[in-house]
Amino acid sequence: MTALAFRETDQVAFDFDAVRQPQELPLRSLERCHTSRFTAWRGRTGRRYVASSFPVRDSEALCFADSVLIAVGRDRSIISVREAGPWGLEAATMRWRDEVEAAGASEIHVHLIAATAEERRKVVADLTPVH
Repeated sequence: MTALAFRETDQVAFDFDAVRQPQELPLRSLERCHTSRFTAWRGRTGRRYVASSFPVRDSEALCFADSVLIAVGRDRSIISVREAGPWGLEAATMRWRDEVEAAGASEIHVHLIAATAEERRKVVADLTPVH
C-alpha cells in the first residue's frame, strides 16, 4: 500500500513511498540562465529547499553561520549534509570540506532559510541520502 499525504499549501498529493533519495530540482525561474548561483533540492519528505551554489574550494560557502551545507558530487548527488553552526567558519567545517572534496564533492550548496537549530536539523535529516 502506498502512503499518500495531502498538503494544503501545495494542493498536491505526495507519494512518500516513491521518493527515497533527495533530488536536485533547479529553479524553473532561472532555467534560461546558463549559470546560476541558486538551485533547489527536494528532500525525501517532498519539501523543497532553495540553496546557493559554490565551488567546493570557495571559502565563502563556509562563512554563513546558522546554515545547512550540502556537499554535491559531479553526478549531482548529495555526498554529505551538515549544519554550519552559529560560528560559521571553524576548523570542523574546514575539515568537513576537505573530507567531502576527497570523497568527490565539486560544489557546496548553502541553504540559509532554516531559521532555528531544530529546523536545520530537520533539513539535514531530510536531505541526507539513505544508503
